[in-house]
Amino acid sequence: MRALAFRNEFTAAVIRCWPAITLSLAALVLYMPIYADFYQGAWRRDENSHAIIVMAIAIGAAGVRLSTERFDQRPTHVQTFAGCLLLFAGVAMAIAGRLGEADLLSSASQALVAGGASLAILGVQGVKRLWFPLAMTFYLIVWPGWALDALTGPLKNFVSRIVSDGLYAVGLPVAHSGAVISAGPYQLLVADACSGLNSLIALTAVGAVYLYAVRHGDWRVNAGVLAALIPIAIIANVMRVAALVLITYFLGYDAGQGFMHDGAGLMMFAIALGLVFAVDASAIALAQRRAK
Repeated sequence: MRALAFRNEFTAAVIRCWPAITLSLAALVLYMPIYADFYQGAWRRDENSHAIIVMAIAIGAAGVRLSTERFDQRPTHVQTFAGCLLLFAGVAMAIAGRLGEADLLSSASQALVAGGASLAILGVQGVKRLWFPLAMTFYLIVWPGWALDALTGPLKNFVSRIVSDGLYAVGLPVAHSGAVISAGPYQLLVADACSGLNSLIALTAVGAVYLYAVRHGDWRVNAGVLAALIPIAIIANVMRVAALVLITYFLGYDAGQGFMHDGAGLMMFAIALGLVFAVDASAIALAQRRAK
């Protein structure tokens, strides 16, 4: 009897979940060639190296929500129709991006496919509950080089100016011209990886995961932490570039480009996370004080 009851429950679960299972298999077939291309190209670049981790977080968060909460899987006809439209638009975008070798279209289609499937199967209430993994799909977008250059150019110049002016103020022979910093006999180019954009993307992703995990009840705490992510990323990158300039000036060019370069990157991210936790604790304390 127990075996029969288990079989009936399993059959009912499969019947209830067959739309999600079918769409998941179809999405796997659609995106596997795209992901293979990304793995060989876009995901190997620094600005997109976070994609696999973000994807794993999004899938894990969705899996936990779907397995631990009961969803009212009765969307209205309008919701199902709207979800199917989004889904078909995402599939068309993915195919167009694949055929045209346009990474922007292929990667951006993931948000439409995931959102459309969620709306068609689970309705608006399901989309609301899955808002976090759906929002994380925007971190998977592969932006074109011209867009990244437009963003990183001002950041590189800003970081170079702050570092060179600060070190010159304490008596070191440091100057800058655009994104190039001169430290004594050495010249260092502030590359895209040091400009702040990459760490800004990674830090906002980590900050979003942290806030989702701790689930502060006060929206003001969440808003304060999110608003602090951009200046924290810039401060951490200024400290990273300053450390590399000092290492190069005192220890030589090879030291600044060796293992100390990677060590400075780890130091930068540790400082950024420490600042995020500090801002979070300060925001909580402030909110509690005002509530008294």
